[in-house]
Amino acid sequence: MSRLLDLKVVPARPCDVDFAWYEEIRADLVCQTVKPMAWVLDVGCGGGGVLFLLSMQIEEGIGIDINQGDLEHAESERKQRKITNVMFQHANALALPFPSDSFDVVLLLGDVLAYPSTYGKHGSVVSELRRVLKEGGLAVHESMNWDWEYRWPYPPSDISFTQSGKNNFTMHRTRRDVSGLETAQDYEVLPGTPLYQWILEQDWPVSPQGVNTQLEVREVAPIPEEWLKFCSVSQYKHYRAQDLARLYKSAGFHHPEVFAYGQTYDIAAKAGLLEQVAVFQSELAAAEAEVAFTLRLGSGPWLFLVTVK
Repeated sequence: MSRLLDLKVVPARPCDVDFAWYEEIRADLVCQTVKPMAWVLDVGCGGGGVLFLLSMQIEEGIGIDINQGDLEHAESERKQRKITNVMFQHANALALPFPSDSFDVVLLLGDVLAYPSTYGKHGSVVSELRRVLKEGGLAVHESMNWDWEYRWPYPPSDISFTQSGKNNFTMHRTRRDVSGLETAQDYEVLPGTPLYQWILEQDWPVSPQGVNTQLEVREVAPIPEEWLKFCSVSQYKHYRAQDLARLYKSAGFHHPEVFAYGQTYDIAAKAGLLEQVAVFQSELAAAEAEVAFTLRLGSGPWLFLVTVK
């Protein structure tokens, strides 16, 4: 166990425990961007929250996702809310099952391009967005701001643990570079090993919604390989603002505008004032969204892009 003493738990960062503040800013930005009575496609819709939010101002919305569980949840929620101008279907962003020139707005939110299944195919995804947009239609994109994430004072490699089921733990060894390339090696933590026991003894960060997220650690001495079983390796590509604009331009889009958001939450967290300002979360989120949308200027861990076909 002595070698395990060199595993140090890292305090949870703001984005590790609570996305609610960021989501409020994004919701305001999306609502201000999408014009009334638009036909909207949400690629990677998840549980459908964005389309439900837009349902009062759009003509029709379609959400697609590759996760059947998320789609079933979204459809159940749609029925419960009695929303009739939104529908959901299973589809892949690389082959959208719609005719060309079908939508006024296409949304690609929640860092969809960071999914391993799209690695190396981002140009194809963005070209599909353009194909199904009407002439003059808008593509709206949200993803992690790599300038912010990479420059944050954390080392270019780290280890985290996630939990699935009852006491099943996966170790993720991640390495990243300034270009936006992130490589993750995943390992099963073998039961009965000192590492497994050490994980059981840790206090995991819990989000305000009561959800365990991940346990992030720093590895000083190498973890013995016999305590782990290799599962897979994945690669992800993240973007800085100028690189994201270049991606959309290369697919034929015009006048991409990219700005960052989310700094209010991170500044409050850095100052240790989250509890004090949490009661003003909605007001602060709305104010930051208004400033960012009006000036097309901001700072923070997320990028918001709007561009025209």
